[in-house]
Amino acid sequence: MVCTGHGWASRRSKQNHRGRFMEVMSRSVVCLPLLAVFFAGGSVGCAAPGSSDSAVPVSAMISDAAESDHHLLLAELALQDGAYGTAVREYVLAARFSDDPERASQATRIAYQHGFLRQALVAATYWRELRPEEKAARLSVAQLHLQLGNRKKTTREYNAIIDSEEQERGQLFLELTGIFMDSDGPWLASKVMEDLARPYPELAQAHYAVAALAMNASRFQLALAEAEIAVEQDSEWLAVATMLARAQIASGRIEQGLRYADDLVLDSRDDGVRLDYAFMLMSVGRDDDARLELMLLLEETGSAGALRALGFLEMDGGRFGDAAARFSRLLGTGEYTHDAFFYLGLIAERMEDYSRAMRAYARVNVGFSAIAAQARLAHLMNRLGDGEKALRHLVEFGAQNPGFRVDMMVARAELLGEMGQYPEALDLYREVLELRPADEGTGYSMAFMMESSGDLKSSIKLLRSFLRKRRTDPLALNALGYTLVANTDRLKEASRYINEAVRLAPANAAIIDSKGWLHFRTGEFELALEYLREAYSLDNDPEIAAHLGEVLWEMGEQTAAQKLWFQALAVNPDSDALTDTMDKFGQ
Repeated sequence: MVCTGHGWASRRSKQNHRGRFMEVMSRSVVCLPLLAVFFAGGSVGCAAPGSSDSAVPVSAMISDAAESDHHLLLAELALQDGAYGTAVREYVLAARFSDDPERASQATRIAYQHGFLRQALVAATYWRELRPEEKAARLSVAQLHLQLGNRKKTTREYNAIIDSEEQERGQLFLELTGIFMDSDGPWLASKVMEDLARPYPELAQAHYAVAALAMNASRFQLALAEAEIAVEQDSEWLAVATMLARAQIASGRIEQGLRYADDLVLDSRDDGVRLDYAFMLMSVGRDDDARLELMLLLEETGSAGALRALGFLEMDGGRFGDAAARFSRLLGTGEYTHDAFFYLGLIAERMEDYSRAMRAYARVNVGFSAIAAQARLAHLMNRLGDGEKALRHLVEFGAQNPGFRVDMMVARAELLGEMGQYPEALDLYREVLELRPADEGTGYSMAFMMESSGDLKSSIKLLRSFLRKRRTDPLALNALGYTLVANTDRLKEASRYINEAVRLAPANAAIIDSKGWLHFRTGEFELALEYLREAYSLDNDPEIAAHLGEVLWEMGEQTAAQKLWFQALAVNPDSDALTDTMDKFGQ
């Protein structure tokens, strides 16, 4: 099974979000652009020493106010017409024909909002040249280099900023962790944070930052080592202690991690730690224990987070009525509103109440759930026979919500693939990767679309290119290994990749599933059954259910296979992996 992400907040697929990329800076000692509010139009302030490396010196620029105003007018007209590429180009030109840093700041924000990262970097670099003391400009340049996949330049820019923050360096590492967690390239973000933290071995926050980004990139051994150091340096810090428990579980030390987390709950009685512990239990398939913890937390505190997590548990168990009751109650709390509408839509879709599902999805237009909700809404439009309307909806949603424009391009590519229009889908993926060259998830999606289109050679070639860049990435190893197992007879080569992925991420259900399927392909049915059962106990994913059922069937346990498939299908009626496998065996 291919897995392209690992999340501890839930067992559901992790979306790539840039929600904190350009937030407005406060006028505090640490002045950090948690960059979304800034790019939504916030003002900026705060100054710090800096330097410029712009390719075009200020002395070479023509400060022509009339020319700048002309380009600004053209930019605003183009923006109103939805000609975003033209608008961004004109905003950047308006900035370059002016010596006003506010115009450069505006061009940076508009270019980023609409997904034109390279143009945003041009504007941000000029902004920094005009106002080298402004930290907002310096941090914007650094973060845009990260988004564009420029590791050396990102490290250089951030190092300069960290060096200048001696008094508040620990807090800066924590805030950078929040920004880096939203990166489209978790592996690159992890490597950069490792570079940034290396000069500060005495700083617990630096070790925590490395551990957090390593967890996000599935570099679990590194996460474990760094979390252990951070706990040694600050044994009273609950966040890093919780991180250590997560890293222990992800590294395969499941019982040790759960015991450690249980001790944290008993010692701290902290509500956040209790909720984290419940999610850890869910991540290893101990749903009954998780439910008990969540019910106690809900009863004692009324925690909306506990209510939401209970909804997830009911969903996973196929108890849609109970799940709907949880999420409906969640709406009444005023917290996680968009999550609640999204999952109510998903429940209605599972119950084949498509009108209700579409109404619920349409309510989700901001926040982390918006991308998935709009993609599901378009999927239902297509399923109900109006593919053109579905594609048009995604375009229009992106136009009305420019922060989601590129995400809607990805959703359109997925929908085009669903419609069998593979060349158009692949062209869209290429366009997205031109805009977001560090977007690892879209790269994997493109590879798998190539496989679906019948171009296995190109798919494998692309996956090999990812592995060359990230040789110790268990997700890259697994993606290539599983693709070889599922589609070729190169099982010896595939086993090298999958075995290394298992070593690096021994508690990852998708990787364990790949290991089981490898044993099935080599005729080792008992070993296959062992690994697939373990994978399914960690995550009741429909593809794992399809694999486990097929092994059971081939071992003569047809009744058990049928029961498993139909149970999984009730929860995942749209799963091609399940339906294809069941069709294969006449079910």
